[in-house]
Amino acid sequence: MPSERYFEVEDLSEHFAPPILIVSTVVGRGMYAIGEAIRQRLGDKHPVHHVPVEEFVSPRVVNEDLERYKYITNNFPVLLYLTYKVPLFYYRKYLREKLFNAGDLGRLGEKIEALGAKTVICVSHRPAFWVSNLKRREGFDLSVWGVLGEYGKNLGWKYLFWEQMNGFLSPVSRNALGFAPPDHVRFININLPAQHEYQDLSSVEGDINSVLLVCGFWGQGPIAETVKKLSSALPELKIHAVCGENKKAYEKMQHLFNGNDRIQVYGVTPSLVPSLRECASVITKPGISTLLESHAAGRKIFLLKGLPVAEDHNARFAIEHFGAEQFKVKTFARWHARARVETHPRD
Repeated sequence: MPSERYFEVEDLSEHFAPPILIVSTVVGRGMYAIGEAIRQRLGDKHPVHHVPVEEFVSPRVVNEDLERYKYITNNFPVLLYLTYKVPLFYYRKYLREKLFNAGDLGRLGEKIEALGAKTVICVSHRPAFWVSNLKRREGFDLSVWGVLGEYGKNLGWKYLFWEQMNGFLSPVSRNALGFAPPDHVRFININLPAQHEYQDLSSVEGDINSVLLVCGFWGQGPIAETVKKLSSALPELKIHAVCGENKKAYEKMQHLFNGNDRIQVYGVTPSLVPSLRECASVITKPGISTLLESHAAGRKIFLLKGLPVAEDHNARFAIEHFGAEQFKVKTFARWHARARVETHPRD
């Protein structure tokens, strides 16, 4: 059981004038999960609404920010190293908007006006870019805050309209950001939150003989290979394997393990709560939402190799603060044997 808990988040409601609009992104779904957790924490005191930015921008923007990113992560993940090191990718978009106002932000502006929002909290640099650009273009009387949804620097945050930003919430120190927010931007360190239903699971003891395997909403990871190795080494183990949107992985799993009642295979699932309720451990790539949710639930975390840079940062943080370990069958088997003895000392 991890000795530290990082899902408790300070009461920040005094910093935000209501009504509050949270704008996140469905790129990977991790940022949306953080947005929902923030909504829960602010909702007791303020009117709070939460939307993904993709619902209020043009198809061209969605293609550029979401579909192209998903294609790269599925097929050429090594290119992600460039997006974290080469400013051109972000500066090109910044310059295009500054000179030509090319993005169609009409629906986003209409949503803000319809809600009468006074504060917009942007989870991820993507919505922060478009909201700060909209404020610049329309002159909205808004307080705009950004939220860093990972445990390390991201070059995308450097290239947005910072003169329109009022605050920045970060789980890492200012020195670790890789850029310097302007002096007028209020900087606050926070612990990234998980939704209440995951925190509630911390009082529920999971089954040592059940493990959840998940590789993000897009199912990017060695799902079938991991299940084969683990089930061969520990045939008594019950494995809940979530394939997400990865239809090929889901079909392969159905073919390989059809009739094996020790291996449960899922596609897109609306929530990990049912599986986490049963399982005492989680094997996952270091996607931010699964890490936060598993840690909030008090589950043992084992890490598969993740996407370059961002998930490398997340993995290092999870190992240091969440009690996570890199996944190997031998490592998992040793933990499983110790946990069984601790839970059932006479077995």
